[in-house]
Amino acid sequence: MRADLEESLTDTVYRTVFEPHAWADAMRLAGEAFPSNGQTFYFLDKPTGRVRPVALEGIAPRWLDAFNGLYFAPDNPWIELSERLHRPGVVRTNERLHAFLRDDHALYRSAYYNEWMRPQSFRYTLGNTLLAEEGVVANVTLLRSPDMPTFDRREVAAFERLSRHMTRALRMAVRLERAEATALELSALDGLRHGVALVDANLRLVHANRAMESLLRAGQGLRLRDGRISTTSDQTQPLLRSLVAAAISPLEAAADARPSILLRQDTTTLSVQVTPARGGTGRYLPRPALALLTVTRTEWSDPAAPGILRQQYGCTPSETRLVMHLLDGLNLRAAAQATGTTYESARTTLKRVFLKVGVQSQSQLLSRLLRDLSVQR
Repeated sequence: MRADLEESLTDTVYRTVFEPHAWADAMRLAGEAFPSNGQTFYFLDKPTGRVRPVALEGIAPRWLDAFNGLYFAPDNPWIELSERLHRPGVVRTNERLHAFLRDDHALYRSAYYNEWMRPQSFRYTLGNTLLAEEGVVANVTLLRSPDMPTFDRREVAAFERLSRHMTRALRMAVRLERAEATALELSALDGLRHGVALVDANLRLVHANRAMESLLRAGQGLRLRDGRISTTSDQTQPLLRSLVAAAISPLEAAADARPSILLRQDTTTLSVQVTPARGGTGRYLPRPALALLTVTRTEWSDPAAPGILRQQYGCTPSETRLVMHLLDGLNLRAAAQATGTTYESARTTLKRVFLKVGVQSQSQLLSRLLRDLSVQR
């Protein structure tokens, strides 16, 4: 590789730290430095068996669509030996694969080669793994046609040097991405007046804003034990766990899951809402899935509660009395008895309140009213 081209390529690689789109420029330069028909930088998501392209040169869209099924096929030796070969610093070529397997035709018998590489006139490969974390592998692969020679030793050595720069640049970009995301999210949470906390699937506390720290120290409804958030009542702890599990993994069936739970402590009622906080894919690696706990509190000695129901939503005195009993923690049947009416009448009354407040369930109603009270206070 020419010295000027190597320098230009290295500079472009480090430019990707702040400009992810520069990977396309890096791949084009790699095609000049290592003459090839295809140059690719992509992420393999091993748990889902899918590829996430970052920069592809020489690959038509229709072949990208076919890649997942063929590359992750059981007969592809690259996948069969994935744990050994998809490691940072291990440069991959056809010859090294066949020497490792002691079989000069292992790749050429696979569906990946015969149905994906060969139809595109690809035969020889030169690749390296830049990063392998959280089930995701970042790969750079160059592809040559059968009428070109295989990658020689000098090219492999030059590619090893280049790969070290690529790995450093990618790690720097991942650290920067995570730092920016965390700083932005945490600073936003700290500015909120109500209690907010980020927790993982095991309720381990990742971050609490100042309001939540104060609430946890007081042990009002929620507390911190061994780094994990729990409710002060053992009866409500399973529900909190199920809500967090449902928020982090929507496919997880959470029995009795509701959008929020109510916690009573003397004259204080806490409404705890659990929602997905973050997850999915960043620019580079997946971001860990967390749940966001949002806590609003209301002192029931505050006379504003029935006033909001009557003045803001136009509830009648009977509707207001029913909802106040629900806010006190009674279920609908017990609230009906407390107001001296039948359960069916209470259901009809509650449906009218739903229409006035603009909600569709009892849990949504209670969460809305607790939020309104918190804002007014």
